[in-house]
Amino acid sequence: MDPALLLAVLAGIGWATNIVIVRWGLDRTTGPPLVAAMVGVGVGSVVAATIAVVSGQAVPSPEDLWRFVLVGAIAPGTSQGLFVAAIGLIGTSRTSVLIATSPVFSVLLAIIFLGEDWKAAAIIGTLVTVIGGALIGWAPDMLERRVGVIFGLATAFSFGVRDVVARSFSTDTDVSSWWSGAIVLGSAAIVSLVMVIVKERGGTVRAVRAVLPEFLLSGLMMGLTLPTLLLALDRGEVGLVAPLSLASQNVAVVALGSVVFGADERTPRILAAIVLVIVGAAMVSIA
Repeated sequence: MDPALLLAVLAGIGWATNIVIVRWGLDRTTGPPLVAAMVGVGVGSVVAATIAVVSGQAVPSPEDLWRFVLVGAIAPGTSQGLFVAAIGLIGTSRTSVLIATSPVFSVLLAIIFLGEDWKAAAIIGTLVTVIGGALIGWAPDMLERRVGVIFGLATAFSFGVRDVVARSFSTDTDVSSWWSGAIVLGSAAIVSLVMVIVKERGGTVRAVRAVLPEFLLSGLMMGLTLPTLLLALDRGEVGLVAPLSLASQNVAVVALGSVVFGADERTPRILAAIVLVIVGAAMVSIA
């Protein structure tokens, strides 16, 4: 398998593990989802930066720094709160499959802004993946939780923008994926902190203490997974990496979620959506 595609699969499995960890943490804390999101990306930034320093990676230049700060502000900065809230409202599998609609944004934006080749198989595969996500978003029993669906789709859009921006910057720089991941997560943490301070006002420290023990593991997973995804985007086209990463994420999150949370995470509708996601990803990968 092409190294970029292998990295995409590993990143997808990592994100799936993080989704399950987030759901687990939300079930065990009374802290606000936005604060939990901030703690996760903040810890992740420390993890990635520590690995970058220990492994002797060259420190980024100021020019490279602002590029990845921008990526982090887009996602997971502005989207992390939506992402965590969606998991709390509609569960791990449904959120994951909704986020699987992000490749349609990634592919179309990459064609428009990066000049990537238009490939019929990739476009069709992406649309099949999106149909899989639509099965979850339009499920009849989800009408009363439409806010969670909206949050999941908004997160998907921000991920699509992030993939294209990250790919554009990665091709023009030699920054290691560990430093770029640390910067992206650090930028996201700052954006999240501003939102938390505005929302929680004087209760920020108390809210952080409430969620910190449950979301340390989420931060560790993000600190390992995001650099993997950025490295995949550096080595492969968005139109290949994004759909394959999301497909592996969906398969893994249903497998993990069904074990941890039970049958509600493996309904026939969810399983049908996963099949479509896998087929779509396969079409994109061989395009």
